[in-house]
Order: sequence, then C-alpha cells, then structure tokens
Amino acid sequence: MYGSRRALIITLILLFPLLACGIVFAGSGKTQIREMKLYHDNPELQEFWIKMGQASAEDIGIKAVPTDFETQVYKSRVKMDLATPRAPAVFKWWFGYRAFELMQAGLLADLSDVWEKVSKNYPSGIRESLTINGVPYALPFNVGYWVWYYSKPVYEKYNLELPKTWDEFMQQLAFFKSKGIYGIGNTIGKSRWTSFIIFQEILYRIDADFYTDLMTGKAHYTDPTVVQAMKIWKEMLEKGYFAPMDATYVEDLPRMLREGTLAFAPFGDWYSGLMQQQGLVPGKDYGVFIPPPITPKGAGAIILEVSPLCVGKNSPQVDLAKEWLVWYAGEHAARILWNELKWVNTVHITSKEIAEGDPVLAHELELLKNYPKKLIRFWEATPVEIVEHAVDAFNTMLVHPEKYMELLESIEQKAKETWPKYGVKY
Repeated sequence: MYGSRRALIITLILLFPLLACGIVFAGSGKTQIREMKLYHDNPELQEFWIKMGQASAEDIGIKAVPTDFETQVYKSRVKMDLATPRAPAVFKWWFGYRAFELMQAGLLADLSDVWEKVSKNYPSGIRESLTINGVPYALPFNVGYWVWYYSKPVYEKYNLELPKTWDEFMQQLAFFKSKGIYGIGNTIGKSRWTSFIIFQEILYRIDADFYTDLMTGKAHYTDPTVVQAMKIWKEMLEKGYFAPMDATYVEDLPRMLREGTLAFAPFGDWYSGLMQQQGLVPGKDYGVFIPPPITPKGAGAIILEVSPLCVGKNSPQVDLAKEWLVWYAGEHAARILWNELKWVNTVHITSKEIAEGDPVLAHELELLKNYPKKLIRFWEATPVEIVEHAVDAFNTMLVHPEKYMELLESIEQKAKETWPKYGVKY
C-alpha cells in the first residue's frame, strides 16, 4: 500500500505543472487538450460558448472554458482581474472609450500578429474599427446594426403596414395602446444598461450630426436638440406606449412579440439570434423595421455596434489566446456562430445562406443600403464616466419622466467634469 501511495504522490507532483497551465488529456491519453479562460457578460450565451470551446478543443486542441457574469459585476471583475495573472485569456468587451481605458492602462494584448493571419476572413474596415493608435486590440464577436423588431402577429391581425413617417409611427403606437397592446419593449427588467436605447434612437433621428457632436463633446446635454428628444420620450412614456418595466429583454419580450402583446423591440441585430434561441421563427413571429427620421437631419443614419473579443495582456495564456483567435476567425467557428446565433462576422457565410437561413436578416441587409451614415452606439461612443452616469439617469427617466430636465442637467454636469480629462474644451 505504501508503494502505491508513494507512486500516486509522485504522479500528482509530475502532473501538477501541467494542470496549473490548463493542460488536460483526452480519454485515450494521447490527445493533449489545453484549456483557456474566456469571460463574457451574456449568461444567455453560455451554452453557445461551451459549444464553441468543445469545437476548438476538437479542431486545434485548445478548449475555451467560458465563465459568464451579469454585466454590472462583469465590468468591475474584468478590470480587477486584468491587472493580475488571473487575467482572462480572451474576454468580450466594448470598443471605443471602454477599450481605450484598458489600452491606456496597458491591459490589452496587441493582436497585430493575429490580424496578419486572419484579415482575409473579414470585410474591409473591420480591423480599422478595432484599432487604437494604429494597433488592433480585438477581433469581432459581433458586428451589427441597431434596428427595431416588430411582431408579425400584431401587424397581421390588424392588417397594418409599417409606418413611413414619424407621425404615422406615433399614431400606430396610440392605436396599439387602444387595443391593449404594448408598443415598445424598452424596460428596466434585470438589465440596467438598456435604458439608453430610446434616448439614442430618438436623438439621432432628430439630427444625426448633432448626435455625433454630443458624443464627442462638441455639443451639450442641455442644448435644445437634446431637450426636444427628452420631451418626445417623456410624452411616449406618459402615454403608456411601453411594456411593463419589470419585463426582461431575454425571456419576456420575445414571448410577447410572438404572442402579439408587444409591437416593437429595439435592439442590435444580435437580438434576432437571441429570439430564435427562445423559439421564435424569423419571418413568422417577427420582422425587422427601421423607424423613419423625425426631421430630415436624421435621414440615412443608423447605429453600428462592434462587439470585440480582446486578450488580457497579463494572462499566462496569451499565446493560447492568439492561437485560438486564429481558429475563431476560420470557417468552422463562423458556421457555429451562424448556426447557433445567426450572426455573420466573416466572409464564410454566403448571401444565399443568409437568405435561406434567416430571411429577416436578409431583408435587413437590403434595408441598410439606404442608410449610408453609420453612427457609433451611445455605450461606446462617449466617455465611460458620462455613459455610466447617463444610464442611471435614463433608468430614472423610465419611471419619472417628469424629471427629464433635472436629469439632463445632471448629465451635463458630469460631462463638464469629464471632457477636460480627455483634452476636450467643453
């Protein structure tokens, strides 16, 4: 017995360095599988990431092991871990000012060598959109546009056409209210971050160039255009055009669209895959709609969101992460992304496949040809300090719309404190 115990101890001592490095062995004992940490803030996508990790383990012997967090927890947890050897090898983040903050702190790995190998797999402009000061720091997890999904059962029941003007849009919302149908799915639910959506969607439809000026510190939150946007939002809230504020965007809103108790859900087009995961059928349960501009200055504009995958510079698995990202940019990963979420990031999925697999996405791509002006989403377009303060203010707006001016003055004060830190005279 002593000899067996001694042999076991020696075996464990020999294996410990391998286990510490994230190395495990397949059942045959011949295939070495290296494990890699992956963080994300989408619990609803955990199963997807598990499948992606299993596929990469089979293809290249690197298994991405995902850990999911709620968004608020995630933001602080990732920043804390990135400064230590606990840093995730790969993590989902947000580009723009949020990535700039991490880059300045020296927490992001340079991915130039990865892009040299995979650039041919992506449409032109993607690398540039994930670059800071000439250095690419990410690969895209999702590249999408912000649209409004609508309930096909609602529109078929009342034999309605989608509105062509803002006035028609408001008239339809009033009609839905009279029929006991909730107009817009923008709520507090379980997700603090979603409160900015309607502010963004109204503001840039009033004046797209002004939206950009506000995001870059060239305009103010107390300017007349912002006040106009808040008054429109206030009126919509007071008229009861929104779903109950405790409705969740992952579970409740898709169900309500399918049941015909909700007319619209404004989200990035990543939401289509989420709805399909909830059992909705594109073209049957929901369609896609881009609301008309409020003034001519809002015409031809659309919000763009690029969701990046970054590498923690302090992670002991940086080399694994880079090897895994090269795989992630390949065709097998692209097909998993398409089959599971109906997302298209690379050139591997053809337009024919898109038309056959998701007619709503195909229709969206046709609609987008009429929207040449791409605007960065509020969450990424302006400094983190302003966004976080504004998101809290907008959550208050959802339940106390009468406080709109007080809330704008509060955001304006935060902007005055913040912009000088970025070298902007405000």
